[in-house]
Amino acid sequence: MISLRALVVNAVVGLIALIIANAVGLGVQISLITLLVCAVFGVPGAILVILLAVFDIAFVAAVVPALLG
Repeated sequence: MISLRALVVNAVVGLIALIIANAVGLGVQISLITLLVCAVFGVPGAILVILLAVFDIAFVAAVVPALLG
């Protein structure tokens, strides 16, 4: 059974990894689902989310184009 403390620590570490990935320019979406993946699986979950975003499979940050006139 996973303790609440372990989930919180994994979520924080995963969030830091996702923020670093965004700072580098990988364009990973940070959402509730990505945080849950990171909380349950830890750093390997964060790596999985980053890889899925890099290969445009899932968790890609959407950029809404500006509408002209």
